[in-house]
Amino acid sequence: MADAFENTRSRALTALAACLLPAAALFAASSFDGDEWFGKREVLAREAERLAAAYTNCAEKAGAPATDVSIPVETYDDGSVKTLIKALKAQFFQSSGLVWAQGVTVIQYDEKGSVAVRIDAERCVVDRNTKSGWADGCAKAVYGKTTVAGRNVYFSFEEQYISIFENAEIVSDEIKMKGIKL
Repeated sequence: MADAFENTRSRALTALAACLLPAAALFAASSFDGDEWFGKREVLAREAERLAAAYTNCAEKAGAPATDVSIPVETYDDGSVKTLIKALKAQFFQSSGLVWAQGVTVIQYDEKGSVAVRIDAERCVVDRNTKSGWADGCAKAVYGKTTVAGRNVYFSFEEQYISIFENAEIVSDEIKMKGIKL
């Protein structure tokens, strides 16, 4: 499974890097360093594996999840919500800091309270400690004018990173290709 995961990850990373590098400015106030980003890919791939396994573990243990919940994951210094999980069903695993959910929307707000990032997923697990998650099944993320969608998606708000492992689709009004007229 690790080899298949590695091959799929490599293909997904290559496709995403080519399409999302121009969109990186949406997440970072400083300039984007491609070498640094590629250097982190091994660490992020391991994190994706860990969270995929955590999703399965949490799904098996979820006994009586709460319904129609909103769970803050991260706040700004002034106490306002930075990242919020909304779910039709969710269960918090206090010992691990994981939140398992179905019918999920993860929203990250900017400091003005506007939606900066939105992720919709069938099912996911979010690690409140690492501010990252694994969406099991179909998921869609919207960053400004860029939308990425697919199945089995790893995302990290802390690293400003997303990796789609199956059926990747990327649509962006921000990607400009030299010499191509539309």
